[in-house]
Amino acid sequence: MFGKKTKTSGSGLTYISADCRLKGDLVLESDCMVDGAIEGTVTAKGSVIIEQQGRVEGELEASEVRVSGHFKGKLKCSKLSITANGMVDGEVLSEKIEIFEGGQFIGTRLKEEVLRLDKPKGEEPQLSEVKSA
Repeated sequence: MFGKKTKTSGSGLTYISADCRLKGDLVLESDCMVDGAIEGTVTAKGSVIIEQQGRVEGELEASEVRVSGHFKGKLKCSKLSITANGMVDGEVLSEKIEIFEGGQFIGTRLKEEVLRLDKPKGEEPQLSEVKSA
């Protein structure tokens, strides 16, 4: 009872139900499943799953993201999966992208060197010069 407490960060699941609408900044220590709507900035240490009825608009950073609903904005993750019903519209910075038949990706996939996600608004990214051999 009074012994050393251990922190179990990252355990559990945050669920945003279909009748829930969130606006603002959301910081998650665990995985998240979105059936409702989020407008703003979402930062998750775990995975984010946007279900068919789910909508996220703004900036999203997570380890992995699966979109079955709709995402619009700037997305940064190590792996992105867009299912047959999913739609991603915006800038994506991801090591791996998987798009199933019927899934839609409208926007730009960025490389690490052109990291627009971390640039202040109004600042244009500088593209490196490409030299031909």
